[in-house]
Amino acid sequence: NSLTGIGTIDEALDVLEPGRKDGQYSLFDQAIQDAITSAQDALARFAHTSEADIKEIREARKAHAEALKATEPVARLFDLAVAVRLGKVPLPPTTTPEDLLKHRSIKTATEVAAELSTLHFPVVFPEVFNRDRPGFDCVIGNPPWEEATVEKLGFWALRFPGLKSLSQAKAKREIERLEVTRPDLVAEYEQELVEAEEVRDALLSGPYPGMGTGDPDLYKAFTWRFWHLVREEGVIGVVLPRQALSAAGSQPWRVETLTRGEYLDVTMLGNRGGWVFDEAEHRYTIGLVSLQKGGARGTVRLRGPFARKETYEEGKRRPAAVLRGADLIAWSDSASFPLLPSESSLPVFLKLRAHPRFDAVDGWAARPTTELHATNEKKEMILTPGGREDLWPVYRGKSFDLWTPDTGEYYAWADPEHITEYLQAKRLRQQRNARSAFSAFDVAWARNPETLPCLHPRIAFRDITNRTNTRTVLAVLIPPEVVVTNKAPYLLFASGDARDEAFLLGVLCSMPLDWYARRYVEVGLNFHILNAFPIPRPDRDHPLRRRVEVIAGTLAAVDDRYTTWADAVGVPVGGVDDPVVKADLLAELDAAVALLYGLDLS
Repeated sequence: NSLTGIGTIDEALDVLEPGRKDGQYSLFDQAIQDAITSAQDALARFAHTSEADIKEIREARKAHAEALKATEPVARLFDLAVAVRLGKVPLPPTTTPEDLLKHRSIKTATEVAAELSTLHFPVVFPEVFNRDRPGFDCVIGNPPWEEATVEKLGFWALRFPGLKSLSQAKAKREIERLEVTRPDLVAEYEQELVEAEEVRDALLSGPYPGMGTGDPDLYKAFTWRFWHLVREEGVIGVVLPRQALSAAGSQPWRVETLTRGEYLDVTMLGNRGGWVFDEAEHRYTIGLVSLQKGGARGTVRLRGPFARKETYEEGKRRPAAVLRGADLIAWSDSASFPLLPSESSLPVFLKLRAHPRFDAVDGWAARPTTELHATNEKKEMILTPGGREDLWPVYRGKSFDLWTPDTGEYYAWADPEHITEYLQAKRLRQQRNARSAFSAFDVAWARNPETLPCLHPRIAFRDITNRTNTRTVLAVLIPPEVVVTNKAPYLLFASGDARDEAFLLGVLCSMPLDWYARRYVEVGLNFHILNAFPIPRPDRDHPLRRRVEVIAGTLAAVDDRYTTWADAVGVPVGGVDDPVVKADLLAELDAAVALLYGLDLS
């Protein structure tokens, strides 16, 4: 297994000699290099035998055996490094490789490595790692994109395909029946669970920063493995899911490669209809990534996304859009790659990106946060109202839409007295946590029950969305006396007033901002994407800003629940019922925001 073993000599030395410094003399390093040199000489004789007769065949076998013998001590040291990294054995308190190889931990380490089917690259490819600038010249591949887990339905459906066509309840009952009639498969499933857990532990303890963020998907580990295996000025050419270029878990890898490498070409392919890979999820975007290590010019060449083979063949002959790696690191918390619709759209993207980030503190400051977790805090909710008219609705994402603060689809209900007491106590706890959005407020505000966010209008947005939807950012000003789940996060204004809130709502609901959001959103609008949105920050007396406030405020204040907020913005209450007038206002809003971004007809 190329992910559970040792990839480079330095990787092993980091475990066997903790605290060592680069360039420092190492007994372990010298012993490993000597063994690899010996193995390399034997392998060279093996490679040059033609096997034309029995004598040469015997010589080849002899040379191969010598190579294996020469690298045997190194393999055991690498096994020990894997076992120590996993916490299966402590690092023995010895000072030389010879002492380590005699230690009782070696036997346990060898067993651990055998269970994981580890592959140690310097042992298998000594000629690659025993030279100036060690490592492979080129790595080409299509690594697996799958989580290091065993999914129960997937296990049984692989053996009984009809399960996939059943409803969730029927599939559950059928699996329960099979678990009684097929104890052999139950044992196999349990064994796969054990093996998957072992691999998962190996990946989480391995040299794969970010692996613990989100699901431990194999592609995350492979991106690091490729980067470590290739030599300086070597090249990597691999197929990756777009998440490798955008998800938070791959952020450390992107920062490393953008800082110490050059993306020769990143071509994005939309897999709709499965024209790229039929077995891959058709909604996802796939990246063809060519990356050079070292000698960095700090640039990224982007192409696509292409939705069909014909447009791909045509598009790959056109010049790529060129971005600076330093800009990609600065533009988002996760150093994500934007998904540009075409090379010609780069100037538009750059004009938008020139504005301050959403999380900047400049006149007003807003932070996304959640109120109730739909699963973990379900006990605080009432699932059926039971005829009670005093209950507050608990919103999920589908409970609202653009300029529609109530679709009538609720997740649950909440008792006003209970939920306000619960949220007030929760807020006081969060206010003391420096990582919480509430920490930006003083204690007096947090202790005042009248400032509880659920008692006031506030901006909420859907966290589940898709760049292929008609609109990607679905934000709205929800009314007071409404509670929201984690599927409908809201914005907490640490500074600013209702006018700032109306202005931000107008920008979030505009087409220019939505166009930008599509460059980063794949299947959800998470906080690290939102916080990096570029937002214009004109003066409060700027006429275009004021026009955005008035339009957004007029569209948002749909009934008397918004009276206090509408008065603060300076707009009437009642919304806009005439579809023609509403369409004109939305078009004017988009135009005003576009001008604030610095966009024009050219």
